[in-house]
Amino acid sequence: MRTDSPRQSRIRVFSAALVTFLLTACPGPNPRSVEAPSSPSPTVAHLPSAALTPTPLPEAFIPYSRMETAKLFNGMEIQSKVTTVEGAPALVERKTPDAYTLELEVRVRVPQAAQTLDQLAAADPLIGTLLPGLKDELPTAKVSDFYHGLYQLKVEAVNRALARLDQVVSRHNFFDCNTILELQDPKTTRKALLIQSDMDVNADGSDADRLSDVEGSTANFQPFTSYRWPKKTSKASQFIPEREEKLKQLQSEYDAKTTPPERKKVLKDQMEQLLKEVNELKKYSFLVAKADPYIVLPGFMFRQPNQPFQPRLGDCVVVIFQGKFYPALLGDVGPSYKIGEASLRICSQLDPRSTAYNRPASDLNITYIVFPDSAEDPPGPPDLQKLRVRCSTLLNEIGGYIGELWNWEDILSKPSPIPSSSASSPPTPSAQGSVTGTATP
Repeated sequence: MRTDSPRQSRIRVFSAALVTFLLTACPGPNPRSVEAPSSPSPTVAHLPSAALTPTPLPEAFIPYSRMETAKLFNGMEIQSKVTTVEGAPALVERKTPDAYTLELEVRVRVPQAAQTLDQLAAADPLIGTLLPGLKDELPTAKVSDFYHGLYQLKVEAVNRALARLDQVVSRHNFFDCNTILELQDPKTTRKALLIQSDMDVNADGSDADRLSDVEGSTANFQPFTSYRWPKKTSKASQFIPEREEKLKQLQSEYDAKTTPPERKKVLKDQMEQLLKEVNELKKYSFLVAKADPYIVLPGFMFRQPNQPFQPRLGDCVVVIFQGKFYPALLGDVGPSYKIGEASLRICSQLDPRSTAYNRPASDLNITYIVFPDSAEDPPGPPDLQKLRVRCSTLLNEIGGYIGELWNWEDILSKPSPIPSSSASSPPTPSAQGSVTGTATP
């Protein structure tokens, strides 16, 4: 989940106000209405000698042209230029729309996708060693249409936001994808999407069946994930009461005779959305970000039924970072113009300092291997041991792997009761952490 820190939020609000002021060319206060300062003005005798020399006034119209360079908080560099030409009398120009205009032109270098092993290694120097099959698969690998579609959606998002410069996609999020390659092993015909990106934090999801209390106070938190399954118990979600209470408040306002029709339309839409959410929380369970390893992909990638490499929710994924392999699920759908996001469980493993507001990796040094058509039916709560075995098999089907395949501990499973007999030896703790995988001969 891509969120702003409180400081970034304040900067965003300030930038919005500043940009709105510039775009609307708000007039300043009437000079004649400004009160004189309470302190006495300095006399001529107190002014420096340079101030006594008046600036010569122009004797006629002089064309003006000046360029300034600045940078917005989102990393976009702005080059502004003011140019003047002589026009008609003010009485005429005040009524002429193009006499006082602001023209915006955004120039963007859309990056090429990394295709060669050297280009991939520039982001992750170990990638060729970790995935030895790449040397045979890359010569026939195709830059995915998902890559070109992603950057087209980014450009369209920039264009839509030009009326509000503070909402334009940040430099970080625009250049968040180094490549999306379609790999297919020549021997096994196994398909895979190789994605190089950064990693933002997703903190969403809840499952009353497995965890009764979920931290949901972070900004933009949602108790849902796109990957879901029917509830298995009657335990109620902790997020239902607040929504039902909100529904009552909206219904009360909707029924009031003083509520205008325009407001009633807004209230109706809000109530329908809340009712939908309540019904989903009563019917389904979802992934839990702090416990389940999953990643997020842009929404448009799930809407390409004729794409042979189209991923689907529940597909197996392997996240590669600093020589280690982390099994994961494809668990959520994100904005169509951003990529590179994983659950808090994965992010915390990559960097213990990760939070909903602190990403584990800002560089494009995360490799995601997505295996299309690897989802198992029916969907259900992740079996982490089974997921690890499945990911190991899939990696071997694309040429094998050399490195550590992480073994996730199921932190939501209930421990088995320890026998009370004194003759019984204490149970041996199961091995957690990582184990080494090797390429299939």
